[in-house]
Amino acid sequence: MLIVLSGPIASGKSTLARALALELGLRGRSAAAVDLDLLYEMLAHEGARKDDEQTWQRARRAAATLANALLEDGVDVVIVEGDFLTASKRHVFVERLGATVAPRFVTLQVSFDEAVARVESDPTRTFSRDLGFLRRHYEDAGSALRPDLVLDTESASAEEAARTVAAWALAEEGENQP
Repeated sequence: MLIVLSGPIASGKSTLARALALELGLRGRSAAAVDLDLLYEMLAHEGARKDDEQTWQRARRAAATLANALLEDGVDVVIVEGDFLTASKRHVFVERLGATVAPRFVTLQVSFDEAVARVESDPTRTFSRDLGFLRRHYEDAGSALRPDLVLDTESASAEEAARTVAAWALAEEGENQP
C-alpha cells in the first residue's frame, strides 16, 4: 500500500507521516515514511531556498523509486509526504511508480493563520518564514486536486489524524480494523 500525504507548508505532513507509521505498526503492518523535503536536501547541498522546480522533480522521482524499492522489499505500507498538490507534481511521481502501485492521496488542510504560527515556532524553518511566499503558497494550494481523503489537521492531534488515515486506508483495502 502507498499513502501519499500532501498539503501546504506547515500542514503537518512530516509529523503525520511519522505518527501514521507508528499507528500502522500498532496494527501489525510494517511501514516506512519518505520525506520529500529530505530528498530535495540530498540533491541541493547548498542550503539555499527550496525553489528549484527541476530539483523538486528529481526529488519526486527519487521518492517514487524509493517507494517502489521498499514495497518490493516487503514493507507493507510506504508513506510519502510532500507537495503533490498539482497534476504535474503528481504526474512526475506517479509515472515513476511500479505498474501495480496505486497511490492513495491524502490532502491535509490547516488555516493560513495556523500555518504562520507553526512556521514561526519552528526554528528549522527558513524559506517558509517569508510571509509573502507562504501566502502565495496557500493561495495556490486552495486550487489543489481532489484527493482520496481530506483531513483538517488544525485541531486534531497527530495521533488522532494517524488513526483516521490508518482506518480509512485499511478499510479501502477491505480490512475491518479498529
